[in-house]
Amino acid sequence: MRLFIFIVLFCFPQISFAELFQIKGDTLFYSMEYKYGKQSIKLGHDDQLLKVLEQNKNIKLLKLESSGGNVDVAKRMANIIIDAQLDTHINELCSSSCVRLFLAGNTRTANLGAQIGLHRSSWSAEGMEIYYEEYKGEYKWETPFEFSSWVYDETQKDFYELAEYFSERGVASYVIGKTYRLGADEMWYMRREELLKSGVLTE
Repeated sequence: MRLFIFIVLFCFPQISFAELFQIKGDTLFYSMEYKYGKQSIKLGHDDQLLKVLEQNKNIKLLKLESSGGNVDVAKRMANIIIDAQLDTHINELCSSSCVRLFLAGNTRTANLGAQIGLHRSSWSAEGMEIYYEEYKGEYKWETPFEFSSWVYDETQKDFYELAEYFSERGVASYVIGKTYRLGADEMWYMRREELLKSGVLTE
């Protein structure tokens, strides 16, 4: 089980997969900016990405525009991007779990002025209470303290997994360290010089 609980809100009008993924030549666009407002990375996007790439083997570049979303879905999408050996590019914004997708690219580039935002994970007291009440029977937590011990353990596993992924993708180790020193509501946008120096951008 993952540490974080994700609540998917469905509102009308729904965004179609045709709007999510658009192809121009050898470039695939995955954009979360729509006339209906910002959308998040969510369940089903990973399956659709795989389907698009299987049907369009000429795609070499993935252009991203997203402020993040479901972390587990982003992990699966990143694995698909790595397997497909795509390059990645940001026109304007890629933050939170979108950064995992971006780092999956072989060559990683961004327009001048593009923002790449990193933040540490967080879990609200309300969210933790809901999770505890829902799963305490399954995990046999008899007290909130046993739940807290589990959370502590899972947090360390999540941190290690993310640090290992960043290292695998050639990103300097200090990036994760600084990210996890941020406040719960802070977002870190590095300047281009540091993005290049740290390995987030490859050119």
